[in-house]
Amino acid sequence: MAKRLVIGMALAFLVMLPASAHMTGAFANFLAIVYDETTIDGLKAEMAQTKDQIEDLQPEVDKQKKRFEENQQLAVEQLQLYADSGLDGWLSMMGDGHDAADLLGSHWQLERGIDAYLLSLNDLYLHYQQLKAAQQSLKGHEKLLGAIEKNLLAREQYLTENADLPLEQIANYLDIDWVSEVEYELIDDLKADQERIHTELGSWMAVSEDRTLAESWLNEKSRLQYFFRKDHVYVEYELQYAHVILLGQVLQKGDGQSAELVFEAGFYNGFYLPEELLEELHGFKLDYAALQKIAGIDNPYFTQTDGALEIHRK
Repeated sequence: MAKRLVIGMALAFLVMLPASAHMTGAFANFLAIVYDETTIDGLKAEMAQTKDQIEDLQPEVDKQKKRFEENQQLAVEQLQLYADSGLDGWLSMMGDGHDAADLLGSHWQLERGIDAYLLSLNDLYLHYQQLKAAQQSLKGHEKLLGAIEKNLLAREQYLTENADLPLEQIANYLDIDWVSEVEYELIDDLKADQERIHTELGSWMAVSEDRTLAESWLNEKSRLQYFFRKDHVYVEYELQYAHVILLGQVLQKGDGQSAELVFEAGFYNGFYLPEELLEELHGFKLDYAALQKIAGIDNPYFTQTDGALEIHRK
C-alpha cells in the first residue's frame, strides 16, 4: 500500500500531471505544479488581487443598490397613483363627453407609460444583480484560494517536520495516516451528503427562485465545503491533522437518469492522491426522476456556475 502514496508524492513534485486530471483554474497555478516560494508567493498575490477587486467593486454595488431601491419606491408610489386616479379619470372623461376612441387612446398611452417605467426599473435591477453576482463570484474565488493555501501550507509543514526521513518512509507514513485518520471518515461524510440530498432535494431547490441549487445550502449542513465554479466543483474537507481538496464535475450518468459529482483529482495535505484512492470517493448524485416530481421539469440537466448548479430543460 505504501507504493500508492510513493506515486502520489512523486506526482506532487512533477510539473505535469496525467491528462485525465484536467487540472484547470486555480489548481493549475498552484497545487498542480512544483512547490517552491514562487508558488506560495503567486497564491498570496492572487489572493491580494482578488481582495482588492472585491473592495473596488463594493462602492458601485452599494450605489446601484441605493439607486434601484429609490426608483423602486418611486415606482410603487407612481403605480399607486395610477391605480387611485385611473378609474376616476376614466369616469371624468366619460362625463365630459369623450368618445370611445379618445378613451381607448388615453388608456393605451397610460399603459405604455407604465410599461416604459417598469422596463426602466427592471434594467436597474438587472444591472444591480449583475454587479452583485460578480462580487459574489470574487468572494467565492477568494474562499477557494484560501482553501488551496491551507493545502499548500500543510504540505510545507509535513515536509519540514519529516525532513530527515527518506522519501519511501515519508510516503509510507502518509499512506498510514490517510487510511487510519481520513479515508473512512471522508467516505462516511460523502455518503451523509448523498443521503441528505436524496431526502431534502425539495428544500434545496426551495432556497432559490431561479432553478438553481446553491452551494450555501449544502455547506450549511455538510462537514465538507463545496465550491461550485464554472470550470469544476471543488470540495474541501478538514480534520484536525488533515486537509483534503477534491476536484470534480457534475456529469450526467450513462443511463441518462441522473447526474453525479465525479472526482477527477484530489490532494491530501498538498500531496496528489493516486487514482486508486480517488476511485473510493463518490460524490453526490442528483436523481432526474425526483427532480421532475419536485420541479415539474421534463428532461432536466445541470450546468455549473459560480456558487450554484443551474437546472435546465433539454
